[in-house]
Amino acid sequence: MISGIFSATLISNQNKAGCGVAVFSGNAIYGGDASHYYRGKYKLDEKNLMSGTIEVFKYSNLQNSVFGPLEKFKLLLNGQVIVNDKEFELSGRLKDIQNSLSELY
Repeated sequence: MISGIFSATLISNQNKAGCGVAVFSGNAIYGGDASHYYRGKYKLDEKNLMSGTIEVFKYSNLQNSVFGPLEKFKLLLNGQVIVNDKEFELSGRLKDIQNSLSELY
């Protein structure tokens, strides 16, 4: 498992960008930015492939997410660890907004 605090840069398919922080602890992910916080779970396999689901919550009207003016949504993520658990790149997509947190890993 990966553990630590990481900077996060987000870029949507509409070329909107944002940044924040992500904390990886055990198999959990926590983090946030100026207007959103998130929590979720991830898995890392023997080939350093990562997959996960995070739920994102808007807590401030300072800015929209890179996905627009959504109040709450889930992201399905996957990617690969690049350098000794210090750097990785994930891609993802929005999951059905009505799903509950109980569907996480």
